[in-house]
Amino acid sequence: MRTVATLQPRQVADELLQEREKPESLSYFTGNFKYNDLLIDLDRLYKQHAEWKPVEVADETSAVAQKAYSWKLREKMSQMLGIPLKTSQWRKITLHLNQLASLPRPLPPQVEQLLQAYERSMEQATGVTKQSKTIDDLGRAYAVGRRKESSARCWVVEGEGKIMVNGIELKDYFQRPVDQDKASLPLEAIDAKNKFNVWSLVEGGGQTGQAEAIKLGIGRALLIHDNEWKPILRKAGCITRDPRVVERKKEGQRKARAKYTW
Repeated sequence: MRTVATLQPRQVADELLQEREKPESLSYFTGNFKYNDLLIDLDRLYKQHAEWKPVEVADETSAVAQKAYSWKLREKMSQMLGIPLKTSQWRKITLHLNQLASLPRPLPPQVEQLLQAYERSMEQATGVTKQSKTIDDLGRAYAVGRRKESSARCWVVEGEGKIMVNGIELKDYFQRPVDQDKASLPLEAIDAKNKFNVWSLVEGGGQTGQAEAIKLGIGRALLIHDNEWKPILRKAGCITRDPRVVERKKEGQRKARAKYTW
């Protein structure tokens, strides 16, 4: 095998100037060129039929006009395309598919054929049923609450108002009154502090995160006992997950936002 060291300067120049095979894809040198090409093709197809006017307009009450598309989930779509998809990438693909599905009905044959490949089958759409939570044989309602790095498993049963956290009473587990009030807020919101007993197992995070995780778990468990408390608990902020977390430290910075002086 010839190397650059064994070749004459003229030969090296000739080999470097030889025409190389041009990649078929314009996105070949991107991180995921198949995904980028897919987005380009979907966008081109929509622009091609943006002024689509069907010869026979479908009746609004017909099955064609009322058809609602349900797309494949991320894992199934990734297997079909043969490329790894992140959640954000899957959402961007479905956004383009919804754009194509919004064209006047009946859709162009080319668009209809493409959407059928991405459509979720009826077995997949109806086969996954969310199991409704119920009260068990001991009268307990179970729910999970999370906040930051904390996770709390809560069991709520009718009783005299005792709240146990990891086998310790609430007032002994949380030293600060503000954390005690946060954990018992759902019971106070529905004026049932002395009507339910709570057993909670919490792990991870700090005192504030654990208290708010317990609050969410108790609020969700109370809905299993009586769903009519939902407006009250929602207004009190006891059944809404708080997605805020600590922002990560950035490279080259002192903290998440703070920068070095020099």
